[in-house]
Amino acid sequence: MKFDSRSESTGRNDDSTTLIRTDAGKSAPAGDDETPSDRMAVHLVWEIGLLLLAGGVVFALTQSGGGPFADGSWTGFFAALAPVTMLATAMAVSLRVGAVNLAAGPIALIAAWMFVDASGSGSAMALGVGLGVAAFIGIVLATLTAWLRVPGWAASGAVGGAIGLWAGSAGDPAAFMLAELPQTGVLAALGAAVGVSLFLGLVGAFGGVRARLAPIRETPAGERHGRGGLVFFGVLLSSTLAGAAGVVSAWTAVPEGGAAVLPDPILLTVVALGAALVGGTSLMGRRGGVCGTVFASALLLGLMWLAEGRGWSFDPSWIALGAIVAGFLVTRLVEVMNTADEAEAASTRRAGSIEDLREDDPPAARERTDAFDQYDEDFAGLGSGGDQWTNTGGIRTTGGIPKQSATADPFGASGVFDDLRDAPRDGFGSPRHGR
Repeated sequence: MKFDSRSESTGRNDDSTTLIRTDAGKSAPAGDDETPSDRMAVHLVWEIGLLLLAGGVVFALTQSGGGPFADGSWTGFFAALAPVTMLATAMAVSLRVGAVNLAAGPIALIAAWMFVDASGSGSAMALGVGLGVAAFIGIVLATLTAWLRVPGWAASGAVGGAIGLWAGSAGDPAAFMLAELPQTGVLAALGAAVGVSLFLGLVGAFGGVRARLAPIRETPAGERHGRGGLVFFGVLLSSTLAGAAGVVSAWTAVPEGGAAVLPDPILLTVVALGAALVGGTSLMGRRGGVCGTVFASALLLGLMWLAEGRGWSFDPSWIALGAIVAGFLVTRLVEVMNTADEAEAASTRRAGSIEDLREDDPPAARERTDAFDQYDEDFAGLGSGGDQWTNTGGIRTTGGIPKQSATADPFGASGVFDDLRDAPRDGFGSPRHGR
């Protein structure tokens, strides 16, 4: 274990965080603001369960004789899964940075509207217009949340409401002039959505990234946390992904008549939030898994299609709303399993402190008894060099050490041998009497 010494050239007492270098060669801050690492095993176990559930639901969906899967087969399922995955990833990113983007559905709606309206100018122009509008709205939303420090739910609610009011008065877009996205394009869109989700999940799994997100999570709403740039980037990325989801949704849902089908913004927001929460992203921010968002998107979409195909007696949209409630329980599970014990947290905060080199508790005081007081006084006198021998029987002392003089009686100190001094001996140790 190696402790980094304080700099002596500054001539001041630097109380900055001490670094402790472990055997693995990693450096970690060891001050009181040390953030305990999250337990990724919780997300791993949960994502394995999500994979099994999603696989079972998709298998049951393939056995269904009716519903959307029977009409579009795997291509239709992939075409619907791509925008759902993008929206769920957009929602998960905003949750990670502590600014939930409830305007994900409305942003997807306006991006789809602009994409369809500009389709007469070519696919490149249509894509640029659709994604550009989404990015512009993302900049506005990021400015509100990052620098004005408006809570994410309030800022995104206001932006989403403004988009809804605009959509109600804008009317229908122009006729869609592009061909329906082919199967290879659908697979490419799905691959891009899954790849972006997995990449962002892996980035969020690094301890350094989570440590930078910790101040956002721990700072009350409206106060400065020093991570405004990170929040700005996260909200902008979330809005851009939502716009891309709207574009893909409009491009893959073109009926034969050529009139584009615009997505439902409220339903998209509910589905995205439910998939992100069920996937393991915490409502409190920062924490989340790697593959959970993709698996939860497939699970949620499969359940909604299965309910429609089996003719269940309720609206499949209730499944998306139920996913949000289930996500509350998942968030609680993630938070509880990531809560460190008090002893572990205290040990983490004190790691590398100079106080660890000292005794935690003072040594217990030894009980004194009066039986040894006399010896204590004798030893104290002996050490001080004084004449503490009060009954030496004629023995001369120098300093604290007694010395025998030429005329001193060595037995006179105690007098116990006075009766034996002149008594004759019989050879067996007994005195002979009667001489």
